Amino acid sequence: MANAEFYSCFEVQSLDRMSDVWEHSDDVRCTHPGWPTLKGWGAVSGSFFNLFQQESGLQFLLTDTAVRIEGNVALVFCTENILGQGLGPSVSSLNVFRRDPSNNVWRLIAHQASLVSASFG
Repeated sequence: MANAEFYSCFEVQSLDRMSDVWEHSDDVRCTHPGWPTLKGWGAVSGSFFNLFQQESGLQFLLTDTAVRIEGNVALVFCTENILGQGLGPSVSSLNVFRRDPSNNVWRLIAHQASLVSASFG
């Protein structure tokens, strides 16, 4: 599944594989925890390049995953429990995928992640 591949690319810090997961268009959006929303594939790919230079040894344990598919759009809601260096206990995430009907391939078009404060847990 495309969502699992997204997190696998992050864990192994593969920019090439991450590039294959995302749609390469001006439509894409990415909001990393604490960052402003990045718009367009150029800005999004640059963010992963920078993150892969800084972070090491991250592992994601996904919980509370729910998937909703409507036509050529899939919404994946999950909690990212990040192990290793990083942000904290959990991040609430929404990943939006769009299917290309010509080849039936799902590509990520939006990733929204927000740190969950322990005071709200």
